[in-house]
Amino acid sequence: MRDYFAYVSKFTDIHQNINESLNFIHWTEHIKSDFTVFIKPNFTFPYYKEGITTNPVVLKELLSIMKDRAGRVIVGESDGGNHSFSADAAFKGHGMPDICKETGAELVNLSTLPSRYIEDTIQGKKVKVQVPDLLVDEIDCFISVPVLKVHVMTMVTLSMKNLWGCYPDTMRCLHHKNLSRKLALLTKLLNPKIVIIDGTYALNGHGPMYGEAVKADLLIAANNPVVADAFGAAIMGIPVSQVEHIMIAEEEGLGTTDLSKVSINDDLNQYKMKFSINRTTLDTLSFLLFNSEFIAKSVMDSPLTPFIYKIAHKLRTSGEKEVAIGIKGEK
Repeated sequence: MRDYFAYVSKFTDIHQNINESLNFIHWTEHIKSDFTVFIKPNFTFPYYKEGITTNPVVLKELLSIMKDRAGRVIVGESDGGNHSFSADAAFKGHGMPDICKETGAELVNLSTLPSRYIEDTIQGKKVKVQVPDLLVDEIDCFISVPVLKVHVMTMVTLSMKNLWGCYPDTMRCLHHKNLSRKLALLTKLLNPKIVIIDGTYALNGHGPMYGEAVKADLLIAANNPVVADAFGAAIMGIPVSQVEHIMIAEEEGLGTTDLSKVSINDDLNQYKMKFSINRTTLDTLSFLLFNSEFIAKSVMDSPLTPFIYKIAHKLRTSGEKEVAIGIKGEK
């Protein structure tokens, strides 16, 4: 009998589809009546933006199912990177206070909680991550609810990349060096047992914040984050072998990218799309920040920052400038 399960379907009835997906991946094996469940959406923008943040309608239906099974359900996110916006603003912008009141879930800003650093060796290299104590000490089942989208730096951003939002420091952008190993460590520590990928809109081209929002109406679910991300990458047409953090997580024994070892509810091929990664000049330069904490600090948190940001603004596309204005307008 196979241990890994993955589900994909078109959305027809959101509540029914999510129920069916959860049942297919045997979700009740991971949640008991006295369990505390943590749900991590992708709120990388202060209000709902198609293809960029998790659809509040999907979250509402998921929460309505969870409230009847778990003892305690928490929805959490950290403040936006680089002091761009607070998690509380994102909660409000996605209508989460009302949704959580209706479903009995709690809202938690991870950036306001006590946290600690945890260090471990991932594939021969020591890395360290900051994690809220709540997630390490009190959660029985972690659920990652990302969006189906590409990423100009990491190729894709799915369930594992979504965990970077659990790093509570708003300046986590300074700690991108060895990001693939850090994502594997976060996956190891938080151990998502359920993944629901929101593909109502998927993001093609210039993710994770810009790009083209494609109305895909897809729901993907899995009982393992490596499986979920390999599955999501396959649907977008992105070779999983090119996604370093997924491959490192597999090498670390956190799951498999071999979908022939996964029980799947339907023929994957009929859902496949041909997405691409479209990098700009600014994206190419940004790789320097991903590989050097010194350069990242100099660019993002130093006396040089205002001057560098003015130059960077001139290199942005019109679409990028619109998104930046949208974030500032919601602060």
